[in-house]
Amino acid sequence: MEEAAVAASASAPAQVADRQRRERRFYSYMALAALAVVFIGFAPTYYLKTFGVVHFPRPGPDLNPTLMIHGLVFSLWVALFVVQTQLVAAGRRDLHRSLGVAGFGLAIAMLPIMYWAVLDQTARGSAPPFTDPLTWSCVPLLGMPVYAILLWLGWRARRTDLQAHKRLMLGLMLMLTQPATGRLPVVPPVLGGFVIQGLLTAALFVPLIVWDRRTRGKAHPATMTGALLYLMLLAAQTGFLATPGLWSAFAAQLPGMTP
Repeated sequence: MEEAAVAASASAPAQVADRQRRERRFYSYMALAALAVVFIGFAPTYYLKTFGVVHFPRPGPDLNPTLMIHGLVFSLWVALFVVQTQLVAAGRRDLHRSLGVAGFGLAIAMLPIMYWAVLDQTARGSAPPFTDPLTWSCVPLLGMPVYAILLWLGWRARRTDLQAHKRLMLGLMLMLTQPATGRLPVVPPVLGGFVIQGLLTAALFVPLIVWDRRTRGKAHPATMTGALLYLMLLAAQTGFLATPGLWSAFAAQLPGMTP
């Protein structure tokens, strides 16, 4: 009886270490998957535009300074997210925490840059054929408060609930892939196609939900928070896109907006 108890107590640390390794590997793979989606989605219009080696059957704007800066800052955030997951996987939590402070500052700086990019997009008259530029601005502008909420929740949980912190930050990263999945030429540029592409982004939450169910028996509240906030965002975006004039009347009053 004592031997069995000793064996069980000896195996417990090994089981914990194995679970931690699997968890670190999962988040590393999810971060790399998000990176791949972002790169593929923006390859023709940003990352490989200069080389002209990738072409999607969709028009892409010229890279003016606003788009260059927006793309650079966004890319830095995505790269930092991947680095952060690799640091945890390598056991460098000290460096992970130090970079986390810089990453939070970068994430906050993205908010005014997002708004600046929306103003530029609207001024250029950039929009899919099924809507107008002012109405199309609802897509990024509605995403900004959801982005801010997930960012704040993830930052707040970093000291009190690491499991929630990981899931909220991953949920934020998955939400930010929406512009990339929206550029994939998998459906026609119509409102229904926008919804399908938005659901492709939602599908990226499925591995996280499956992981939760396998390791916890049910989805973590932080996972559901990220997934539900994104689905609510997609529903709101779709609703405004389906009712031309409703959002544009509001957007026309925003500072700097030039329809």
